[in-house]
Amino acid sequence: MKIEDLPLPDIIKEKLITEGISSLYPPQEEAVKKGLFDGTNLVVSIPTASGKTLLALFASIKKLTETGLKTLYLSPLRALAFEKYMEFKSFLDLLNKKTILLTGDYEEEDTRAQYADVIIATNEKIDSAIRHQARWINKIGLIVSDEVHLINDSSRGPTLEVVIAQLRQVCDAQILALSATIRNADQIARWLEAELVSSNWRPVKLKEGVLFDKTIVYGDGTEVTIPSKLKDSFNNLTDYILSNKNQALVFATTRNMAESTAKNLAARINKTLSKEEKEKLNATSSEILNTGEQTKQSRGLAQLVRNGVAYHHAGLNSAQRRIIEHNFKQGNIKIISATPTLAAGVNLPARYVIIKSIYRYNVTLGSYPIPVLEFKQQSGRAGRPQYDKEGDAIVIAKNEFDATSLYQTYITGEVEDIESRIAAEPALRKIVLGQISTENSQTIEELHEFFGQTFYGYQQDSANLSSILNKVVSFLREEALIVNDSDYLIPTNFGKRVSQLYIDPMSAIVIREGLIKGNIKSKHYLTDLSFLQLVCSTPDVRFLTIRKDEQINLVNFISDHEEEFLANLPETSFDLELFMSQLKTSLVLQDWIKEVPEDIMLDRYRIGSGDIYMVVSNAEWLLYASSEISKLLGYKDMAKQISAVHNRVINGIKQELLDLVQIPGIGRMRARALYDKGYKTKEILKETNPNEIMKISGFGKELVKNIFSYLLGDGFSETELAEDSKQEEEAEEDYNTIPPQKLLDDFFS
Repeated sequence: MKIEDLPLPDIIKEKLITEGISSLYPPQEEAVKKGLFDGTNLVVSIPTASGKTLLALFASIKKLTETGLKTLYLSPLRALAFEKYMEFKSFLDLLNKKTILLTGDYEEEDTRAQYADVIIATNEKIDSAIRHQARWINKIGLIVSDEVHLINDSSRGPTLEVVIAQLRQVCDAQILALSATIRNADQIARWLEAELVSSNWRPVKLKEGVLFDKTIVYGDGTEVTIPSKLKDSFNNLTDYILSNKNQALVFATTRNMAESTAKNLAARINKTLSKEEKEKLNATSSEILNTGEQTKQSRGLAQLVRNGVAYHHAGLNSAQRRIIEHNFKQGNIKIISATPTLAAGVNLPARYVIIKSIYRYNVTLGSYPIPVLEFKQQSGRAGRPQYDKEGDAIVIAKNEFDATSLYQTYITGEVEDIESRIAAEPALRKIVLGQISTENSQTIEELHEFFGQTFYGYQQDSANLSSILNKVVSFLREEALIVNDSDYLIPTNFGKRVSQLYIDPMSAIVIREGLIKGNIKSKHYLTDLSFLQLVCSTPDVRFLTIRKDEQINLVNFISDHEEEFLANLPETSFDLELFMSQLKTSLVLQDWIKEVPEDIMLDRYRIGSGDIYMVVSNAEWLLYASSEISKLLGYKDMAKQISAVHNRVINGIKQELLDLVQIPGIGRMRARALYDKGYKTKEILKETNPNEIMKISGFGKELVKNIFSYLLGDGFSETELAEDSKQEEEAEEDYNTIPPQKLLDDFFS
């Protein structure tokens, strides 16, 4: 089926053909024949890179041009949402249609959505919008649910499942559910009253195999022997890949393994680089150094990139990850060593995928083998459409027995069925309160009726939920989140506000009890740490793990500061371990708002830059929620105090730097450097000679050019800038060094 024959505007067809897309893939053609353009609900279960996003684009354009109704594109991850936003925008702009990205703030309705044609959003953002009864929801004509197989995920699955069920209740829209190849896709199709498009077809042939010693045994029975110059089979494989001028993604179990793998590959990859490649990589290395604060981590990453290799995990900040992804796609970086989050997070294919280990580690479960579905997510990254004829995904075996087991389980074994995860009590607390607060379920019978519309209700009799639903409703009554009425489910003011704030009801209870405790506490003991530790003790925070050598220091800290804590002190050894993890997380935040250099924080807590931003992102919203709950309780002074801490956490600064950090490229450390030199506001900077700013450590020519272009616009001339001096490199260490916080150094040596 040709692109030119599709019922799409000519300008869209021209763009597709210009980009080399002149005909449909077989699964895409099947989707068209089954009613994609006719408003039919579809579940499309096909491999990575088989054209799912293009189907969503086609359906969206058809719906927009014929009905004027909106498209809602649901994404499980912010990074993926951003990627889809950029793809849709490039096409919709040609039709003068507005595409927007909705992530983040769960408090207020984004007015842009009212006037947007295509809305790309995370599942959580739409769940919140439904709770706020957003006016634009009933104007949706197409719902695209990406990665719908994540219903099987215990953390993201319940929200995804409930959002789909809620949207089906409130708007009459076509549904397009996109999924990796799963065994029971037919069940999802029947649940959504949809036609199923299921296929294993890929535009690039995928060969999955197991490497033991020097032989790769593939799923089709073929074998390949690789040169064996080194003792380690992984090193032999990477040398083989590099000698053939190919790129590879390496999936490692942990962050440490991802980093050490990249470091061990650096020297060997460097030897394969041309002079031109090295020049490009040097430019990329500089870009990493000029993004955010320079730290030991960023300098180490930049050095690896100069050698044509990088690691990729949640410890990196988003800017660093995007630079790495872009340069891998451009062919500049030859190998990325990544944790498994990359497999589901972004579209980043490679000629080869190497899976070093199929084991994962969980604090509760210990070490365990990954599901086949996760393996397929990783192996599916092998092969670049429009570049490769085939892609190889290779898992490395430790011994002959391991090789046989891996082959039978992951190469020739079947992917597991996906199941609803909605029945877990923590998930139900939030879901049930949301249903009651929006008045969608006003009796226990209506609550059962709603859950009957979920995937859980399709797979099982929703009556099986009866016991746990009654338990959750009783809990909400006991904690005054809903009215104590035996016949009707009515939210209290507290319950309705908690639902709107989009936090776990248990988090709200922890915060409420802490604020009540704080209200009778002497103001002398209500410190920044009081509120930071309170929000870090809620189940909504992904707290940091502690190491054995940190425990004594943390116990001592607890003893010295126990009067400041608003959360309950630990009573058992298990409680103590959890409390220490929460405290460590709050101490990271305390350092952050006291402007402790990032490098010191990374060493002190042995975390990555991405961990800091993850903690900050969590705390921002919970501090806002705490301020709102404090107002509801009538604690105005505490609400103001918490609000002040919230604003500082957003920027990681003291109050005096808020003006300067609005300048692009100026983070908290550079803002402090400017402030301490007397450049305290944007207005003062506007009147300053740019060359004076270049004398400050950490301010190179490119950065200063960007600063003054932002401040002065057309009034700035680049010719005013002198050449870079050597002082920037010489003073690099000084730039990130301010006296460490003595109090914490007593506990974290």
